[in-house]
Amino acid sequence: MTTRHSMEIFMQTFKNAILLYLLLTFSMIGCITSLQTQSAPTDITTATSGVTLTLSIPEATYTSNDTIPIELSIQNGKFDLLVPLANISTPGAFARLRVTDTNGNVVEPKRSITAPNSEAIFMEKGAKTVQCIRGSELKASTTQIVSLDDLQKYYQLPKGSYTVELTMELAVYQDSLKKQHPEITELEEEIKRIQKVADAHVSAADKRSAVNDIQQQIVSLEKKQKDTYLPVKSLLGKATLTSNNIIITIE
Repeated sequence: MTTRHSMEIFMQTFKNAILLYLLLTFSMIGCITSLQTQSAPTDITTATSGVTLTLSIPEATYTSNDTIPIELSIQNGKFDLLVPLANISTPGAFARLRVTDTNGNVVEPKRSITAPNSEAIFMEKGAKTVQCIRGSELKASTTQIVSLDDLQKYYQLPKGSYTVELTMELAVYQDSLKKQHPEITELEEEIKRIQKVADAHVSAADKRSAVNDIQQQIVSLEKKQKDTYLPVKSLLGKATLTSNNIIITIE
């Protein structure tokens, strides 16, 4: 076998190895991309399948005069969820708290924990006006913390041991809207005026520069406008979620 023939065989083998490496690399990237991409859920069971509620307290034992703060951790699953603001950002998340004594008897609250009313808000969507409620986006794989300042503000707890559990009816929506900052409308009108300018002394470059400056102002205003609104007709469904149990002892 000649040296030249040996070199040709080596180069062909080398090219085949490189080609195989690239094919394997692209296949792995494709698999990773496929695993990371999650389509939007079409049913409430799938959407909330990974959501868990966890109650916690700083101590296990208190006196009847102590403040007993309770913390609720809402751990989301693999989907971004659009939910009512009251469920994840206010003490109203504890509206269905349940306290029982050692005999399994339910302790009635002396004061109800109420969720704020879902005030009807009307938003513009294209040429239509749609009814909305205040909402929030619970990002996938994140944890939202909600606190109740003092359990004994709502329950009279004599000496003894108590079990505390929370049930939440979590509504999930499919669509959201942002309320447009009033200055944005004015800035958009200004862009239209600039684009219509036909003065020979105003160059196309000057017009582009002016429009870009205004667009940056619009982007800045949009970032400040964080309120989210959920069209009531975009409700996907409601899921009943139950937390862990915690034991509180009153001495």
